[in-house]
Amino acid sequence: MDALRRRPHEPEDGSEYMGLAVGVFGSILLSVAMLPLRDHLDNDVMALALVVPVLLAAVLGGRGPGAGSALAAAFCFDFFFTLPYQSMRIASSDDVSTFFVLLVVALIAAEVGRRARRGSRAAREARSGLDRLCRVIEIAARPGDIEDVISSARAEIIGLFNLIDCGFETDHPGGGLPRLGIRGTLEGAPLVARRSEFLLPSGGVEIEVVGRGVRFGRLVLYAAEPVRASIQKRAVAVAIAEELGLTLATKSVA
Repeated sequence: MDALRRRPHEPEDGSEYMGLAVGVFGSILLSVAMLPLRDHLDNDVMALALVVPVLLAAVLGGRGPGAGSALAAAFCFDFFFTLPYQSMRIASSDDVSTFFVLLVVALIAAEVGRRARRGSRAAREARSGLDRLCRVIEIAARPGDIEDVISSARAEIIGLFNLIDCGFETDHPGGGLPRLGIRGTLEGAPLVARRSEFLLPSGGVEIEVVGRGVRFGRLVLYAAEPVRASIQKRAVAVAIAEELGLTLATKSVA
């Protein structure tokens, strides 16, 4: 039980609200800071500078904050740097072109930032999942009580998905619940996605614990509500169950 209490906490993703705040307020503050340069630099330079907070917003918050910040940057350019100043009207046709180019470039930057954020998140998840699996393997390799390995496997899966519990059952024939199969595929339940990631249902999901062809039981994952479960996380959970099954088979023979 101590292992359950000390389970590592998953790193948090960047907040959408924080990303939007950085993008919108960053565009406003940067525009105000550049006002003394308004008569000395071309508007193209001002527009290019306003792409920076948009990129930061997308990296921190994703596509929505990035798109919102792109609009904010475009309107800041219109309001502060095109004649007539402090107005949403644009007198020069060149500035109209620059306005639309800024909007398109900012939207592209938002998409680039979103992809960079997703890549960074995937790398963190992969590293975290590998660390979790290695901790279970390390405990399994030590001489000691099999209960320590079971507790470690349960704790790591709880932390992996932020579950309310993960039980190990030896006297249940299995079935009746959705199952995580080989390579983390979800079987026996409709696939529900949120933001391109599948959700684990809250009513319980089982993973069979099998070692050397012998079924030792199942791990049952309980979530308070449907939780996002990337394919990397699901594969790690299955790998932890496989390590537990192998350990049970090895220690039962010994």
